Amino acid sequence: MKNILKTLSVILLTLFTISCEDEQDLMFSVPEGSFSIITPTSGESVVLSEATLSNPALTLTWSPMDYTTPTAVTYTVQIALDGTDFANPIDLGTTTNTNATFLSNEFNLKCLEAGATPFVQSAINIRIKASTGSTGSQEVYSNTINYLVTCFGCLNQYAVGSALTQSGWDWSTPRVLLCDNGVLTMTADFTNASGTAFRFFTNQGDWSSGRNYPWYVNEGYKIVSTLTDALDGDNNFKMNGTSGRYKLTLDTNNKTINMAKRTLTTGDLDLEPTSDWLVGAATPGGWSWAGNSETEFGEVSNGIHEVALRLTNNETFRVFLNNNGGDSWDLGSRNYPWYVNEGYTIDSELINANDGDSNFRYTGPTAIRILRINSITKVIEVL
Repeated sequence: MKNILKTLSVILLTLFTISCEDEQDLMFSVPEGSFSIITPTSGESVVLSEATLSNPALTLTWSPMDYTTPTAVTYTVQIALDGTDFANPIDLGTTTNTNATFLSNEFNLKCLEAGATPFVQSAINIRIKASTGSTGSQEVYSNTINYLVTCFGCLNQYAVGSALTQSGWDWSTPRVLLCDNGVLTMTADFTNASGTAFRFFTNQGDWSSGRNYPWYVNEGYKIVSTLTDALDGDNNFKMNGTSGRYKLTLDTNNKTINMAKRTLTTGDLDLEPTSDWLVGAATPGGWSWAGNSETEFGEVSNGIHEVALRLTNNETFRVFLNNNGGDSWDLGSRNYPWYVNEGYTIDSELINANDGDSNFRYTGPTAIRILRINSITKVIEVL
């Protein structure tokens, strides 16, 4: 009899334990049906502007989500770049209402973080996540809509590596590339010591966001010759020019990476005695010194000036030696005959314009090209 009672006790205890475990796994709030975004409709678009930062950029309304247990529902608006299937969703905001409005300033930043291309219409996916916050409640997602967004500005980027003597491979001291309308710049001390390299990163502290030398080559970037593939296993950047301080410019609009030597440690780092300047209709800024119309023709290594820029077919330009921040026509310049008289070998795509000032005329195709003047070997090339 005792054995029978023991057996019954064990069975009852087991059933009780299983019952408790099942209760722990029960959903206290179970979703019923689904919910969906009402406005905007998929395919609508918006153009964001820096001049209207406080204007509404996105106004959403959606139907409510029902759960079996009456409770407050929390909604989180999420976005992702079209085609990424929300692998890394970005939260815009959270509310208990069934509507939300986001202003241009915050929405623009979030779209850039999601991967939208500045000044180009990008498809952004929008969805809403519903949850009750109850123990064991199940999250439910609305339908997904496409929203076509034209962003402005850009996000800062970062660089670390042993070739950057102020940084090294350390996220505590990264070099910051400040972004202005798609053009990223930084001034940093570079070394060409053996075994040194560096890499660009889109997100601070995130090693997986790195972009190495082949990434830019595959994207069609023109890169000055003193920056090469380090061939170090990770294909980082190697700086092969003269060690020193340089301004590096990464232009995501024209897909160029340029360097220009810096010598000043204080004061205006944009006006340097080591740089020459290109002005003329063959260059992006034309015959103008207004704003940043002139093209900096930076010294990338001792005696070598080089720049990647868009050159326009059958147009002219001239090399200027100084820049005082305004019109600098009379601060020294060199035309085509000057280089001929100095014994330079000049690329066949550059000829004497015979325009009264004997400027250079570029006869090659309109394209992003690299112009190089080597004052040591006395060679002028267009690559």
